[in-house]
Amino acid sequence: MTKKVRIENADSADYQVVVQVFDKREKDGEPDALVNEVVLSNPCDITGDDIYLTSTRYLVVKEVDTGK
Repeated sequence: MTKKVRIENADSADYQVVVQVFDKREKDGEPDALVNEVVLSNPCDITGDDIYLTSTRYLVVKEVDTGK
């Protein structure tokens, strides 16, 4: 089943939110494939319809210091 997910940068600090979308590989030992990366730079930036989960897809959400 596909689950759409929305992630918002709800902070005005000097940090960006990075959302990475990975697809799991079928063969053991192969690294998972990064299929998309979305950078939310500003407060109220939000991900679109292209961010979703499935049984073979997962998200990594992290904070990145922009050093402003």
